[in-house]
Amino acid sequence: MARIRTVKPEFWEDEVVGLMPRDARLLFVATFNMADDEGLLRWTPAYIKASAFMYDDDLSVPDVAKLMQYVTDAGLLYPYIGGVARQQMAVIVNFRKHQKINRPQKSKLPPPSLQNGEVRRMYARRDNWTCQLCGGGIPEQPVQNDSHNLSIDHINHQSAGGTDHPSNVRAAHQGCNKGRKDREDDEFVPPRSLGGLNDSLSNSLNGSVSAHAPGMRDDSEVNPSRNASTQSDIRSLNDSVNGSLTSSLAEGKGREGNREGNGTGKGTPSPPPAASTSDDPGPAFDEFWSRYPRKAGKSEAAKSWVKATKAGADPDLLLAALKAHADYHQAAKTEQQYIPHASTWLNQKRYEDEPPSLPRSAGPQTAPRHMTEEEKKRALQF
Repeated sequence: MARIRTVKPEFWEDEVVGLMPRDARLLFVATFNMADDEGLLRWTPAYIKASAFMYDDDLSVPDVAKLMQYVTDAGLLYPYIGGVARQQMAVIVNFRKHQKINRPQKSKLPPPSLQNGEVRRMYARRDNWTCQLCGGGIPEQPVQNDSHNLSIDHINHQSAGGTDHPSNVRAAHQGCNKGRKDREDDEFVPPRSLGGLNDSLSNSLNGSVSAHAPGMRDDSEVNPSRNASTQSDIRSLNDSVNGSLTSSLAEGKGREGNREGNGTGKGTPSPPPAASTSDDPGPAFDEFWSRYPRKAGKSEAAKSWVKATKAGADPDLLLAALKAHADYHQAAKTEQQYIPHASTWLNQKRYEDEPPSLPRSAGPQTAPRHMTEEEKKRALQF
């Protein structure tokens, strides 16, 4: 079923998109409408031809297959084989970053298997190789300390009915994932096993640790429909700079420095020092937190607030943007799980987005008018 989607103005300026052929760009836009609310869609040349190019007789099914290859090679979609029927599927990698969906429907399509190492790396690239629990960088190559390596965390726990669909999974350190257990995000405390994370990031960046270190297992499956260039980092639309490993490393070092104190980075880290007064979010953040519609991850939200204000964001403008954000979710009666965490809202600069339109209320209804006796008689004549 086709769905109404949006295309941001920045889409046309994106270099990753702009380097593709014109018809490939059109195909990519068409996938927005073809995908379900998780960003999943069927991915066969015949289906895409019938859905997006039904009136283009000069475009054959093999031609469409070539256009599909352009899109997957650019890292904008990730193709996979899903379900018992072994269907050819694809996921729009950064779908939820660029589509704001009110009351999303559950997907009827099977998600990509998390047992596949390449699927896990795809989600890590989507999340900029940043742990979504502690905010530190994740080594791109496996390292000796398993606690620092990539893991996939379920936002809504599987024990509570959470699925493997893209909106419910996120990249995390193995240590953070194990440390979270069944706790909510605001109850999460970074584990001490993260000590030495800076060294692991440096080793991974410098290639000093083998991609298949002893004791590590990569169960990535070979997908014949993918070109070798698909293995390169998936660059998110308009977020390509933030998606680089250098950015993740810089953020990881900044946060890790606060946790490790004067530790050596090897073995057990020193106890965390007292918070610096320069990182105090201040009373404006307290007001922000009291107004934010989802109370989860306060400590990470405070860090994101400090980061945003240090980068020049005006607290008054943040509060004004938050009011429009909160009013929308209150009017739309959005479920808590679909409201982004405050840290996500700040880190992705959603306060710069256009305020969403509030749902229209039905308004007062006019009381029904009773028919006169004459009107009743005329009506009975038919």
